[in-house]
Amino acid sequence: MHLSQLTLLVVDNNVSVRSALSHQLELAGFGRVLQAPGHERALTHLRGGGVDLVLCELAAPTDGLTLLEAVRSDPLLAELPVVLMSGELNRDAVQKAIALGICDLLVKPFTAQKVIERVLKALRRGNLRAAVPTADTQDQTLAEPTTEPPTEALPENTPPAGPERATILVVDDTPANLQLLAGLFRDSFKVKLASNGDKALAICRSDAPPDLILLDVMMPDMDGFEVARLVREHHASSHTPIIFVSAMTDDASRQKGLALGAIDYVAKPIDPDLLRLRVNNLLQYVEHRKQMQTDCDRLLEIDELKREVARLRQLLPGA
Repeated sequence: MHLSQLTLLVVDNNVSVRSALSHQLELAGFGRVLQAPGHERALTHLRGGGVDLVLCELAAPTDGLTLLEAVRSDPLLAELPVVLMSGELNRDAVQKAIALGICDLLVKPFTAQKVIERVLKALRRGNLRAAVPTADTQDQTLAEPTTEPPTEALPENTPPAGPERATILVVDDTPANLQLLAGLFRDSFKVKLASNGDKALAICRSDAPPDLILLDVMMPDMDGFEVARLVREHHASSHTPIIFVSAMTDDASRQKGLALGAIDYVAKPIDPDLLRLRVNNLLQYVEHRKQMQTDCDRLLEIDELKREVARLRQLLPGA
């Protein structure tokens, strides 16, 4: 069965994230991608038949666990592959989801490439295992669109062996400010530059999004507040830490920046040592989120092994 014959259901209360993710799945070649804001609407779609996989936000108000429980208790839906997504993981909720038989769990933010790979894997592990193409045969459809503007990466020294360095995106319309901020971090991190909002959004929505964003407010065409709002509306950057770095230091601007989901608001002229500390602390949070995905993957692997052992035991004589 070709991808164009498959139907997916994306369930997320955030309409912008839901729409962006559905669009990426359609670009990958899936024939039909349905959308629902929560478990009740999702069940209506599912009971209508024809859905091959569900991709659902775990946390409230979408309430992926409620949907998962309803699916597993319905004889007609019990074997349906379900992949959960979450930005705020609770270990008890994850273990309950695994016990209920999820196929995978994705920690936000994630790239389009990552979610497509995981969806294909879940389909192969489910009822369509023998029919779904492998990732190797989907190289062309899995690739991100290449229409985004080129990025301006600073020259870097060859990184030392070991874990890949985190990436910082510096967004400012003034070249001197770009070079100043980038110069503070290029010895320790990968640095990308964007001189306007459109370029920043293209980088954030690519398959190589930054781990942290340093964002100016006063820019032509699209100011930093609008950039932050749009960054939060995409699955690849919905949980990327943002630090506003701005000469607008009034309380109203600071409150607006934080209300848009920024982690911090730093006034220009900056204190270099203090900004380095703040960035280093935030990147520890980024590493923690990456470790959360690794831990979830291990829990799923252990559960799959247990299920396989139980299946083999049932095949033994006298079982």
